Amino acid sequence: MKIPKAWISLLVVIACIIYSIAAQATINTIGDGNLPTRIVEVANPQSRLPATKVLLPDWSRISLVQLPGISQSGAIDGSPYSQTLGYDLSRTWNVGMTPDQYLKLGDISEALQAEEFSLQAIATLRTVPEANTDINSIDLNKIALSEFPLIGEQTLSHLAQVVPELANTQVNNITPVATLLKSQGVAASNLTLAQVLTQYEVGQMKLGEIDLSKFSISSIPNLDAVQLQQFTGWMNSNVSDIPGLGQVPLGLMPNPITEIGSLVMRIDVVYGPTENHRNNTISGSDVQGFSVPCTEKDCAYLELDDLENTGRSDRSKLEGKQWISGKYQEVEGGRGILKAVNNGREPTGRLPFGKAFKVVVMEPDETTDTVDTALFFRFCAWRMGCTPYFIGPVPFFSYKVNSLIFVGNLSEQRTNIASLPTGATKEPKASTTNRTGVREKINPCTFSSASQSITSQSLSGIDLRSLSNAIAEIESAGSGDYKAVGIHTCADGGLNCGRALGRYQFMSYNPYAVQLIAAKPGSQEFLSQVGQGHQPTEAELFEFFPPADQDRAFMADMANKIQVTQEQIDPARGQPFTGERLIERVAQKHFGGDYSKVDGNGSDALGRLSLKDYGKTALASYRNSNSENGTLTCSPNVNSSYISTAKNTENGR
Repeated sequence: MKIPKAWISLLVVIACIIYSIAAQATINTIGDGNLPTRIVEVANPQSRLPATKVLLPDWSRISLVQLPGISQSGAIDGSPYSQTLGYDLSRTWNVGMTPDQYLKLGDISEALQAEEFSLQAIATLRTVPEANTDINSIDLNKIALSEFPLIGEQTLSHLAQVVPELANTQVNNITPVATLLKSQGVAASNLTLAQVLTQYEVGQMKLGEIDLSKFSISSIPNLDAVQLQQFTGWMNSNVSDIPGLGQVPLGLMPNPITEIGSLVMRIDVVYGPTENHRNNTISGSDVQGFSVPCTEKDCAYLELDDLENTGRSDRSKLEGKQWISGKYQEVEGGRGILKAVNNGREPTGRLPFGKAFKVVVMEPDETTDTVDTALFFRFCAWRMGCTPYFIGPVPFFSYKVNSLIFVGNLSEQRTNIASLPTGATKEPKASTTNRTGVREKINPCTFSSASQSITSQSLSGIDLRSLSNAIAEIESAGSGDYKAVGIHTCADGGLNCGRALGRYQFMSYNPYAVQLIAAKPGSQEFLSQVGQGHQPTEAELFEFFPPADQDRAFMADMANKIQVTQEQIDPARGQPFTGERLIERVAQKHFGGDYSKVDGNGSDALGRLSLKDYGKTALASYRNSNSENGTLTCSPNVNSSYISTAKNTENGR
């Protein structure tokens, strides 16, 4: 079957919209898009906008296991440090490993203080109400001692000291100990452990001398009550070797990860590695400070602005700050005797979330106005220092120009010691060959034909970002924005039932929403439950239909509606829908469905707006959003009686 050219054009338009919204202003993608996030409203006293929303990682629901796999393999020869440290620092990490697999307790001690946990605390830890991390299924009766390798390094004497009441417990009630003693010909099951240690020279025997896979953790009474830091050699234990620790949200650690400071800035421009001599920087290290200049070559960077949203015409001390790429520039890092690892160098960057990892700008791409960031970790030895932050990269946020980026605290202290080029090269992007044989860059989101063109987020003269804000003013302003959930309702004669979800109140059975939700594990059960009346929690909504997906669905749906509607006849004028009438009709379709009556009196289940009124209200908000020469200003306040949270119009959505 031959596909009509109009449909091919439409598919390209929708694909481009989905591509271009993936990292758009204020709502950005993080890693592969599957990490939990939360929306934070940033006060904006300098701007005509009342508030600005920024998407941040939700550390109360992100664990070391959940972070993306590392993108580069590496190794450390720790033999030069072994005698000084008392253990071998040698490490190996491979592509795809998550941080719990290559980090040890000693590495995260300063940043997270995880050694203060006991196994009992980990097993019974309760997440915050909105969290969705299941760490409560740990049953110590079902976990073998062999899955807790640290216990195999403990002597009987030390266990008697640190495990509550163990010294006064009869050996026959400590089955692993009884088995160990029996293997050495010591039959003292009726004696307490303290009596055995007094009468026999067995204090230095270690549990690892027997097969611990036959015993559970609970076979040693009160073992789960001991803080990890009380065990001998705890610093050298991998996080993955502590049952359940890798699943503990980083925001629930004894020293939780959180934002350091509150400064959020806007990405004004991105520059590639051809730049040089940049001195107004906010990147560096905790050794050199975070204003390290880039005075040589390869100074790729982000140029940042404050949130006044008027560009270079309104100068402030934050205007033009430069976050240099750590892919191309490195700085001094590390401390103590481990400072020498990796020649004492680490990527330039910032520590906006504390000392657990460093956030690094990677590849600013001038051709797409996008940039990727990554995390870099370090290794530490108890009281012997830490390596530079060079273990990475671990994929993190992706941004587009005009996106907001969390910066944290800024220091006025300047340094004259410049960063050094890493020698990295720019990775080639997708390209094609023109007729002269010259390789050209492809912009996958520029579409043109004889009748229309779409570049970024403008289609047929309609600014889709302004339209999205106008729709959101009606749908979710005052009722949760991206977190909004409507009442359960049915449409199409009861064939489709569900709830309106998120900023644009997409019905849970909307095909654009369903397509994105269906890509998540557990989505079918989620959609089925919502269809039957279940009201999703905020955590569920952000897991299955996060803000970035809500924006993707809206943009794709609007592109479709605009493409189709502009070819239809406006009965009020007898001509195709164009201009403001096109905006009104597209808004009506969002509210009432693609086949709803033009300017109809039908409404949703709450009866607060007719189709005609909905279109006019959306148009008024759209006009305001595009006032002042295209500068986005706050939309007018909509009477709360107009906020719609249930969609069941003439034809549904």
